[in-house]
Amino acid sequence: MKRPKCENSDLAKKSFSQPYDCSECGGIWVRKEDLPRMNDAVFDKSEDILCDITVHDSKTGICPEGHGIMIRARVEDEVPFYLERCTACGGIWFDRGEWQRIAGNHFLKHLPDFWSHSWQQRQRKEKNRWHYLQKNEQLLGSELFASLMTLAEKLKLHPEKSRALAFLQQEVNRQEIPS
Repeated sequence: MKRPKCENSDLAKKSFSQPYDCSECGGIWVRKEDLPRMNDAVFDKSEDILCDITVHDSKTGICPEGHGIMIRARVEDEVPFYLERCTACGGIWFDRGEWQRIAGNHFLKHLPDFWSHSWQQRQRKEKNRWHYLQKNEQLLGSELFASLMTLAEKLKLHPEKSRALAFLQQEVNRQEIPS
C-alpha cells in the first residue's frame, strides 16, 4: 500500500489488530471494516501532537488502496484539522496526532458523520457559541457572567420572559432622580 501523503515507501502493518502506519510521517490508514474494533486503540503518545497535527493538513492524500484522491472533512477543535476518507472503500487517513484528538474528544462514534454537511454546520455553530460565551465572560467578568447565565436559564421557560427582559432593561437604563 502506498502512503497517501509521503513520497517514498509503502505503509506497514505491525500486527493484525493494528492499522497500516507510515514510519516517516506517523500517519495511519484505517480500513472501513477495521474502524469498529479500533475504538480503544492508542498509537502515538507524543506530547507535540498539537504542533504535528497541521504539518500534513495542507493537502489531501491519495487512497493507499489506489482508489484516487480522498475527500476531506474539517474537524473543529482547539486546533482545527482535516481528516481524509476514500469515497470508494471508506478507509480513513489520520495524520500524526489526529487519532488521539478524535479519541480524546470522544468523536470516534461520530466518525462517519464528519463528512456530512449537517455535522460540519453543527460543529461550526458550537465553536462560534463557545467563542461568543468566552468573549462575553472576558468582557463582563466571571462573576457577572455567571449571574447573567443563571438568570438566562431561569428566564428561558418563564411565561413572562419578555416582560422580565423589558423590566431589566428599564432598570438598567433608569436615571436616578437627584434629590
